[in-house]
Amino acid sequence: MRANLDRSGGLLLGERVATALAPGLGRLAAKDLVARAAAEAAASGRPLAEVLDRDPEVRERLSAGQVGRLLDPAGYLGSADELVERALRAHSDRQGPGAARA
Repeated sequence: MRANLDRSGGLLLGERVATALAPGLGRLAAKDLVARAAAEAAASGRPLAEVLDRDPEVRERLSAGQVGRLLDPAGYLGSADELVERALRAHSDRQGPGAARA
């Protein structure tokens, strides 16, 4: 699985970079910047991290190490916490008040 993720060159996690850039650039500008970088990375065959690291707007706000961590799927849980909490609440609601907890 990791090999397949690595083949994407970081493209699958570009949204994380856009989210990190949004406070300084604005949400739409950050998304546009990352979309342009992703298109360039896909067209050139270069990793997204390399393309982003060459962008002056990215370099002003994020180090190469930060970009690398954002694009590393090993540290990405996405919405896992929220989904687990939602499932636990739904289960609790179905059990009703005072139900025995396992």
